[in-house]
Amino acid sequence: MRRLYQILGLGILGLYFPVMMAFVSVDRAGVVCREVRSEISDSVTNRFITADEIRALTLERYPGILGRLTDEINTEDMEMFFEKHPAIDNCEVYYTLGGVLRVEVEQKVPMLRVFNGSNKSYYLDREGLKMPISLKHTAHVLVANGHIDKLKNGDDLFDLAQYINSDLFWRSQIEQIYVDSKGEFVLAPRVGDHLIEFGTIDNMAVKFRNLKALYQNGWDAREWNLYRKVSLKYNGQIVCSKVE
Repeated sequence: MRRLYQILGLGILGLYFPVMMAFVSVDRAGVVCREVRSEISDSVTNRFITADEIRALTLERYPGILGRLTDEINTEDMEMFFEKHPAIDNCEVYYTLGGVLRVEVEQKVPMLRVFNGSNKSYYLDREGLKMPISLKHTAHVLVANGHIDKLKNGDDLFDLAQYINSDLFWRSQIEQIYVDSKGEFVLAPRVGDHLIEFGTIDNMAVKFRNLKALYQNGWDAREWNLYRKVSLKYNGQIVCSKVE
């Protein structure tokens, strides 16, 4: 008898879900879009675009959307439109049974701010793509300047910045990347009065490993401000020059 009840229960469930889905489909077919609501998932960290701007863009790009049947709204097209925005990394658009169109946005994350001469400036995100500067928000990220156009390979700057940002120690210690007239890198630390002649990104991991060893084992706390230059340009060597 118990097995019979189990079979009957499964049969009822099998009938319940198709019937409920049919009612849901009928309800959705007659739902009218009555409101647009937008949300920025990471608005505390970054503020390159606001929820109000997203809503305004929606109504501007899709005029007459309010009052339309929700099953006539192409949410995939809306997602593709917003993901082309230079500040937006991901977008999800859907509507509720109550007729509310939800636009949920995740912003791009800037990794590096580049000053490329003539007061031209932009961000690079974690994928190496350019992001425009916002007048409303300044991201506190690593900075690069100098003779950016002298770099033989523009990807070198991104690779160096990515390495620094991937390590908590270097992310805390290095605040600026400078490109000199030879197209080589000079790093400016947060702690210490010295500059770091990094050279090219050849043997980058080894250079950072040796520099960390110098910081952690070579110098004591009183020596951090005694040097004006630390050079990593020579293979397997660290050359330190004291303040004269």
